[in-house]
Amino acid sequence: MASNNDASPVFEELKRAFAQRTGTSEKDWFLVFKARYGMRECFAAMRDVHGDGRVVTTLFTGCTAVDSIIAAGLDPYYAPIAPATLSVDVQGLELPEQTRALLLQHSYGMIDEAATRMAAQRAHDAGALLVEDSAHCLARMARDDEGAPVADISIHSFGIEKTFSNLYFGGALWINPRMGDEAVRQRIVQTLSGLPELPARLRRATRDYRNQVRVLSHLPSGAARALRASMLARGLHEPPVAEVERLGGLPYESYLPSPWIVEQILPMFATLDDDEQRRIACVARYRELLDGLRNKMVPEAAFGIAAEQALIRFPVVLPNEGLSNSVRADLAASGFYAVDWYRMPFYPGAADISRYGVSEQEVYAYKTAYAGTIGLPCDVAPDRVDDVVSILRERV
Repeated sequence: MASNNDASPVFEELKRAFAQRTGTSEKDWFLVFKARYGMRECFAAMRDVHGDGRVVTTLFTGCTAVDSIIAAGLDPYYAPIAPATLSVDVQGLELPEQTRALLLQHSYGMIDEAATRMAAQRAHDAGALLVEDSAHCLARMARDDEGAPVADISIHSFGIEKTFSNLYFGGALWINPRMGDEAVRQRIVQTLSGLPELPARLRRATRDYRNQVRVLSHLPSGAARALRASMLARGLHEPPVAEVERLGGLPYESYLPSPWIVEQILPMFATLDDDEQRRIACVARYRELLDGLRNKMVPEAAFGIAAEQALIRFPVVLPNEGLSNSVRADLAASGFYAVDWYRMPFYPGAADISRYGVSEQEVYAYKTAYAGTIGLPCDVAPDRVDDVVSILRERV
């Protein structure tokens, strides 16, 4: 039986690849079926050791990240958003009582190391842990002045619409061996080291996913909806976000990825250098062409601290959702895929926002500010960025 602490060749190879790329030890890396389940186990460990409490995050995130908090028995607490980074506003951060963790998302792959260091200090001063959400920046972590990782826990994902477009499942967690809360660290390591294998049904569904999506994409919309519903009802399809995940829950216990999932990841992971160089070149071209929108529609971090980082998407916050939808449609007509991540809280949207502890007024205020958010592609040939920006400028 495969586990996170045995000598299963493909598991060990992927953990070793993470360790080599990040200058860490492979024994501190743990693999999971999906990153959201690893997050849940970390938060559950905090609750087991210290009792009920809160995890600080923002509304500018996906529903599954917050699901991991709620499913662990903790309460989400929503901090203000920094427009420059589209993450936690660390400067104005006030941690509530019984904060167990601060969850800091590197939105679009923009890592603000100074802000992350400050976040870690504030979390530790409050007796909490810093959890770094690196889902948008695979194998990249915020560092301290000596080059060591800042976070207590770092979350990485191979999921849908992440770094590699042809990978759909798999996640990895780094657990800091120097974590100040040794009781929580031991509980997390014990749990992640003993995760069970992925059940046969999910092994089949993950292997079939690519072909299922290919078939669904070629069907008329009505037929596609009917077929998807049928496959879901029979447990044959594993959706990116299940209905229960739009209601604050997670559908499964936590599992390892299957060896087959890891085998799909390994050759792609080996191309990460080339992928990052292409993204860095795209970001440079976006900065050159969109300099006039700096501090207006483009977050300042994209021109400042993240200017030479390999962003997963280049963020632009347009004035409203209608304009964003029009730009995305024009880009799609020209063969470019731009994402609408976080145009609403708990992307792709909560089926019942009361499960997430927010009001309609808070959602309205958020959408007033961020409903026009769009992520421009950074995985194209750098010279195609000119075409993307030309389409954007026709509308803006």
